[in-house]
Amino acid sequence: MVRIPLLIAILVACLVTGGDYAISLAVVIGLQALPALGLTLLTGYTGQISLGHAAFYGLGAYGSALIGAALGLPALLSVIIASALVAGIAWAIGWLVFRLKGHHLAMATLAFGIIVQIAFVEMHFLTGGPNGLSGIEPLSIFGKDLITDAQVLPVVWGAVILAVLFAQNLISSPAGLVMRAIAEGDKVVGSLGNDVAAIKRKVMMLSGFLCAVGGGLYAHYVGYLSPGPFDVGFSVRLLLMVALGGFANIWGVLFGVAFVTLVGEALKPLGAFDVIAYGTLLVVSVIFFPRGLMAGIAEPVVAQARRFRKVAAR
Repeated sequence: MVRIPLLIAILVACLVTGGDYAISLAVVIGLQALPALGLTLLTGYTGQISLGHAAFYGLGAYGSALIGAALGLPALLSVIIASALVAGIAWAIGWLVFRLKGHHLAMATLAFGIIVQIAFVEMHFLTGGPNGLSGIEPLSIFGKDLITDAQVLPVVWGAVILAVLFAQNLISSPAGLVMRAIAEGDKVVGSLGNDVAAIKRKVMMLSGFLCAVGGGLYAHYVGYLSPGPFDVGFSVRLLLMVALGGFANIWGVLFGVAFVTLVGEALKPLGAFDVIAYGTLLVVSVIFFPRGLMAGIAEPVVAQARRFRKVAAR
């Protein structure tokens, strides 16, 4: 478990030596890592494609903001409650869409994402519509508001580390073996007496929960919400993060999130056309780096190093 201490060391170094911009990027990477980890469990390990995970992220964001405002709850408690509710919604969506497979499933989840974003735009009385929702309570711990990025970073990445540990334990458990077997062929899993549909719904529920946690933290971090960040383009970016990470690779996904976030900074001048670049990257990744960009780069280097050692040993 060397990777966790290494990750913590990198974050501490970022806090100590990084400027405001670097710390802000680290927070954004952490916020997007949570939904990406959720999508990894569903798509990477269970083989169920989703193009609607931006909806769960948005529901977590708006839900947490509205619950906190209505009940006067602390931000972190609002995030937990909203995420639990979104997990229930994800389970219900799974009950509907997992009757489908392949591109039909992808289209169904895409439709769900579009419907939710339209609801964010049209439900002015709740979301503020295109004008957005402002005045959202900031994150706080023991009554102290977390205003700066340096204060928010430990909370966000604490949630990410917990999510990583949970995902790793799940994948290495018997349930994780069943998930991977479903990705290979659910008929075989069903023939062994497993309720495949129920397992898919449970994974969808966990995936939606992680998305909502990220969305809730995002809402209280930025203090303002509008429908724009929760569009189909964000779902495409999440899928790209998972693809670049290698689909079934927990730590690879964190690399994918960091890579896409940094590339996104370079693509900002493209405006709304950045989704074309993300789509192109997704196609290139799937075709040329099916095991992920990190593995695609590292494996040839490792193979070359092994050949060099063999030659040197002669």
